[in-house]
Amino acid sequence: MSLLVRNGHVVTVDGARAVHPQGYVWCEGTRILSVGAMSDLPEAALGAREVIEAEGCLVLPGLINMHQHHWYTLFKGLADGYLLEDWITDFVFPLVRHLDDEAMGLAARLDAMEMLATGTTTFLNHSVTTTSPSMVEAILGGPSELGLRQVFAKELRCRTPGNPNHPLSLDQSLSAFRDLLATWHGAQDGLVRLAMVVEANAHWIAAGMSTDALVRAGHELAREQDLRISTHIAGGTLSLDKGFLKHLRATGRTDVQYLMELGVLDHHWLLIHGIHVTDTDIAQMAHVGAHFVYTPSSEAMRGGGIAPFAKARAAGVNTALGTDGPMVDYSVDMIEQMKVCTLMQHVRHLDPTLMPVERTLEMATINGARALGLEAELGSLEAGKRADIAVFDMRRPHVGTLNRPLSTFVSAGHGSDAKAVVVNGEVAYRDGAFRAGPGYGAVVEEAERTAARIATAAGHDGRFTPHWR
Repeated sequence: MSLLVRNGHVVTVDGARAVHPQGYVWCEGTRILSVGAMSDLPEAALGAREVIEAEGCLVLPGLINMHQHHWYTLFKGLADGYLLEDWITDFVFPLVRHLDDEAMGLAARLDAMEMLATGTTTFLNHSVTTTSPSMVEAILGGPSELGLRQVFAKELRCRTPGNPNHPLSLDQSLSAFRDLLATWHGAQDGLVRLAMVVEANAHWIAAGMSTDALVRAGHELAREQDLRISTHIAGGTLSLDKGFLKHLRATGRTDVQYLMELGVLDHHWLLIHGIHVTDTDIAQMAHVGAHFVYTPSSEAMRGGGIAPFAKARAAGVNTALGTDGPMVDYSVDMIEQMKVCTLMQHVRHLDPTLMPVERTLEMATINGARALGLEAELGSLEAGKRADIAVFDMRRPHVGTLNRPLSTFVSAGHGSDAKAVVVNGEVAYRDGAFRAGPGYGAVVEEAERTAARIATAAGHDGRFTPHWR
């Protein structure tokens, strides 16, 4: 099917960073045919079967959310006031025991709706639970039906001293991972891809949940299959009793140094959060080509700190953006993350020139695609790339005058200003409607019932009542 987006303010994020104030994007099937100024619109494009009128709109490459935990969306609003370490042990762990395939599938559908309706076309879903093949199928189903592109980062875990009840040995876990790759990697015309989660931070190593052997084996499989490995690093508070400093003092090494000592850190790694990375860590990341993913509102909500992403970018590290799970900071809005990224980095470095909105847009598009190894397919509006497009209405009263449309919209607009979202050449969201499945109202009502049931079973029922603090 041919599709034409016309008369919009097109920001391509291509190699030349071309911008067309009155521009078009013309697509055929799953690919972009051409992009340019309306004055150069090919006559054949006028015969497109579907047209999106984008006058007064900002037209961007589909946004890429590089860090998400989809099921967190069920429990938005219940986790106020927790520091990260307490949030994990006291809030998250009790919930995990009550998650089943049905809840995970429902959460995946709701989360996909939230992302599509705010301009995200691709997301990396970082698994923090032990998932069975049937649960993976449930997680992948809803987003695929809705047309959202998902990179599911499947956890690699096995029986270890800290995880003695895991049903699989390391060899069995590696074999099961290969089976999932054969089934899902590249499915749904590329809408589904797999990555790997290997939790290699000091907390997991100290707890015996991860081991040197697991980290090395996971990296070997990732290199063989050219998969990305997502891992949380250098996060949490600076508590000497339970936070990052406790483990740094005990081991004498940072999370990045640990991966370097094992000889595994390379371009396959997606290093998430990194609040407390050192200058040496940053230099090592740049040297080996590891990717660094920032979730600024998540760190702020948990009081963790402000990671030095402007410094990392200046050192040559590929930096990208994610939202983290909605149970952490309640939002999957990548426009919001772009704004918060700029604000936080200017505060961290006391310099308002280090993270302009153009830079944060790169982090939310082409840099995310590069982190996934998909920069030839995604991340910019260019002929031959996948037709992933986000169209935002800039004529909302809260946006105001458009003297510099991109700066104004990122600073004053919202992801919910999305008018139309195209994934793989198909309109997945337009004017409040999704292309497939039940409507948002029915999904969110079922999600609220499910969340109440699980939270009550986990002992969190008291958190449904707000308390003034």
